[in-house]
Amino acid sequence: MTEQSVKSARRHLALATISFTLCFAAWGLISAFAPRFRTLFALSAMQTALLVAVPVLLGSLARIPMGMLTDRFGGRLVFSSLMLAAAIPAFLVPFAASYRQLLGIGFLLGLAGSSFSVGVGYVSRWSPEGRQGSFLGVYGLGNIGQSAAVFLGPVLASVIGWQRVYHGIAALLATWALVFALLARNAPVQAQAKGIRAMLAVLTRDRLSWVLSLFYFLTFGGFVAFAIYLPTLLRDEFGLTPADAGFRTAGFVALATLLRPVGGWLSDQIGGARVLSGVFLGVVVFSLLLSWPSMVPFTVGALGCAALLGLGNGAVFKLVPQYFPGETGTIGGLVGAMGGLGGFFPPLVLGFFRDRFGVIWPGFVLLAATSAALWWTNRKVLLPRQESLEQTLPPELTSTADRLRAGAWATLWAGLLIAAIFVGSRNLQNFDAALVIYTFATIFATWGVAYHYHVWLQKPPTQAYWKRGWQLFYGQGILRSLGRLGAVAVTHIAAQTFIRNRSVLRWWMHQCLFWGCLLAAAITFPLVFGWIHFRTAPEDPMTYVTYVFGFPVMSFPLRSWIAAVVFHGLDISALLVLAGIGLSLSRRMREKGAQALQSFAMDFLPLILLFAISITGLALTVSAQWLRGAFYDFLAILHAITVIAALLYLPFGKFFHIFQRPAQLGVKLYQQAGEAGEGAFCARCGERFASRMHIDDLKAVLQRLGFDYTLPGAAGNWQELCPPCKRKSIAAAQLRLKEEFRG
Repeated sequence: MTEQSVKSARRHLALATISFTLCFAAWGLISAFAPRFRTLFALSAMQTALLVAVPVLLGSLARIPMGMLTDRFGGRLVFSSLMLAAAIPAFLVPFAASYRQLLGIGFLLGLAGSSFSVGVGYVSRWSPEGRQGSFLGVYGLGNIGQSAAVFLGPVLASVIGWQRVYHGIAALLATWALVFALLARNAPVQAQAKGIRAMLAVLTRDRLSWVLSLFYFLTFGGFVAFAIYLPTLLRDEFGLTPADAGFRTAGFVALATLLRPVGGWLSDQIGGARVLSGVFLGVVVFSLLLSWPSMVPFTVGALGCAALLGLGNGAVFKLVPQYFPGETGTIGGLVGAMGGLGGFFPPLVLGFFRDRFGVIWPGFVLLAATSAALWWTNRKVLLPRQESLEQTLPPELTSTADRLRAGAWATLWAGLLIAAIFVGSRNLQNFDAALVIYTFATIFATWGVAYHYHVWLQKPPTQAYWKRGWQLFYGQGILRSLGRLGAVAVTHIAAQTFIRNRSVLRWWMHQCLFWGCLLAAAITFPLVFGWIHFRTAPEDPMTYVTYVFGFPVMSFPLRSWIAAVVFHGLDISALLVLAGIGLSLSRRMREKGAQALQSFAMDFLPLILLFAISITGLALTVSAQWLRGAFYDFLAILHAITVIAALLYLPFGKFFHIFQRPAQLGVKLYQQAGEAGEGAFCARCGERFASRMHIDDLKAVLQRLGFDYTLPGAAGNWQELCPPCKRKSIAAAQLRLKEEFRG
């Protein structure tokens, strides 16, 4: 597009976004004044939930015909007419004399919610090629109108009266409808107008449109449900004032709305299916936090869901014009309708649970289960399409997408850890503030490890093993695969017998380092996160009680051997690590092979860090036990520095292989399946030299890396020859070249 056409596209994007904002503000006013209507008409929880859900119903169902009308007549006429029509019920709300009348007018006011599909069809035709996700994400910022209505509506009502608020929004809608009609223009390249029958045929013949509708049912439906019902829920569950509840709801809506264009931009960079994969997985965890009957975990869960739902909304509407470029308005109407319906049912479900059982947590568990099901659907339907598309992209684009995808996954894992800290420590009740610096370092290390791990998994050889390993895991049966992996885990991770076969001394070194570090991590991280803490028993100060996640699990006398082992567990781990370091240094000083390959960064720096952590940790015990606390403060600071340095080094140095090692289980499963499956026979000598699965995967990986090993003749590919025959072929080729050179 030319610079002039880009400017024109941005101008029409701004016009559509303002229109959408005003329509959504009118759509959200019923929710904003739901507490007032509840008092005015003496409504029950179920009646209140129905009142705030009714506008969503028409706003959802009307999106399909509105999208069709936009595809046929253009967004200029449809948007202007819609705003004029929505101004009428907005003006009539203050004249409702009964609950039934209010329900009827609220239902008609829901027409403003159908504006979404109109704007999608209008904006998508103005969007530059390859930036539809970003443009539609910016258009989605109009959701902020809902937030403005919920927060500013009650504030304005306290000054001018709630009736004038409705009259004011009606006047704004009517005025802006005329402005939009004068300034807006339909895109010069219009899709060919289709009849209603042709539009309906699109909805019935392509199942992908319904898959996208299910995704939007959760992402946008969850957003709408929270936006309209959160003020009532916060007031009923936590006793907040209407102003406080409205402020918190506005924060939820604002966060979700602001992240919608980020979701569209991310989808332009790494693909909408990739974004949705992380969104659905994260919603499972954060929705479970919402079921916790306390303000802190509820707030964390709500904000986490807000961020993820906003990203998901942007991702879905990147996929609509991507897969349906000629029917954006029609498919957008269907998807938007399902999203609106997704906001209609949750308030009713939560109101039902509250009226019948006095609890609301089953509704959030249902949300988690739905999100898990959609994650699986996305994995089966859209991710394979995205992966096929990525194979056709140039390497520089896939590299950028891999880095962004890795950053998104790392952020998700770090967020999940933060949520787990809040929940496991009972809203930080059992969290030791003196250890907060360790917590921040661990969160950073988690982000770095997750980022590095995801980048490592995207390398073609690693990715081939990873995908094939999971295929074999499910294909051979989960229980059977778990049995095999359990046996391999004992021999190759816990016992590390493959190292013992090389050298007994090296095996002892690895065992001391492995079990020493594992014991230290098992003690340190739960204590730092507040997942484990100790208290004296109320009836006996000489008895300690161990609490795990706030639940008492065991008690022991203070002067018993159990107490000595528990409270000196880190000292035991330090001694094991020091023994391993000693054996490692001994080996590196004696073995010429190790000396030839070793480097400071990869071999000595990790040992120095482990040594410093162990020595300073033991020094703290010596100071407390035998030196009456002498130098304890200095040693504590020094120990903290060494631990934090190791955590910051964790994602980047040799320690990272700790997280790579479990993937070896999948490689062993791969090898076992290859040995039992079809073999690859040398095209020259006929001997079996590998598994057919291995050779096929190897050829596919080499092709992805840009290597062409095709050969003329029966072999067809260099990888179809066994290693001895390859060596013979190379030697024969060298002899031929030598003879040709001599003439």
